[in-house]
Amino acid sequence: MSDIKGCSAQDAKSVIKERLKGKVAVVGIGSIIRGDDGLGPKFIEIMRSKSSRAELFDCGTAPENYIIPILSTSCDTVALVDAADMGLEPGGIRIFDLDEIANVSFSTHNPSPRLFTDFLKTGKDDLNIFVASIQPKETTLGAPISEEVLRGINILADAFSEALNG
Repeated sequence: MSDIKGCSAQDAKSVIKERLKGKVAVVGIGSIIRGDDGLGPKFIEIMRSKSSRAELFDCGTAPENYIIPILSTSCDTVALVDAADMGLEPGGIRIFDLDEIANVSFSTHNPSPRLFTDFLKTGKDDLNIFVASIQPKETTLGAPISEEVLRGINILADAFSEALNG
């Protein structure tokens, strides 16, 4: 597991760059009406404004509805971007391997991200999947995305953009 807490953009870039292999699909997960939980869709919005060679998916709170479109990209890597309570400072970023996500709280998603990733790997065992999570500050209904989380989103978007384009 890789921790990026209050790190420089360069630290985030090196971690993301080593994780991305081949053709990439980036999946933003979260509820836009629940404050920082909406960071996945916000991340995808920011990535769309950058030049990117990745396929981008704003999956909201139902990523399982996007399994076929994601797999139809023939991607080699799937990066999930989601809020998770990891006990970090708000805006802190952590990159997870699939075997590590069972012990992390992804609050608004049913089924669990692990079940979603298991479906993605069906018939494609070598699919490279990882989760980039940001620690939320506020996830109550109607709250805006916090400044701390927005900073984390921008660090992560810059890291992905540079790794994908540079």
